[in-house]
Amino acid sequence: MDKVQARQLRNQLLASAAAARLPLTEGVRDMRAISGMTQEDFARHRGVSARVIKAIELGQGNPTVATLNRIGAFFGLEVAFVPVRQIGADDTAMQAETMAGETANGTLGPTPSSILQDIKRVQDELNTRAHEIGVQMRSFAETAKLVEESIRAARPHKSEEK
Repeated sequence: MDKVQARQLRNQLLASAAAARLPLTEGVRDMRAISGMTQEDFARHRGVSARVIKAIELGQGNPTVATLNRIGAFFGLEVAFVPVRQIGADDTAMQAETMAGETANGTLGPTPSSILQDIKRVQDELNTRAHEIGVQMRSFAETAKLVEESIRAARPHKSEEK
């Protein structure tokens, strides 16, 4: 998987998490795929056993919250309560409105689409800033190289010192 594909998969992973639509097994499997690691390497990298990663990916694990937070931390994720997305027949209209983004006091809360828009905006800002930093680093590297060459040229050669 190349960097562009990994970035796209990471963005999808984060969007799914923000929309409370990221099953645990799928999330861990995707994080590992994005990282380009085997289960053993990913487990070592995240500070857990390979057995834990295998069990989670198979839907057979019962990891602790601390373990899940260690796994998700690298991607900026942590365990949290999320709203249940399915509204039953006996749910009230108020609950349905709350799920759609209206809070109990009548004010609008964030909806999954607004959260995704915020994530996209922040990702775009971060990508722009990362590009700017990369340009600055190349400029600094070029300047450092010129300074180093100037210093080297100003130093007397060993044959001139004698």
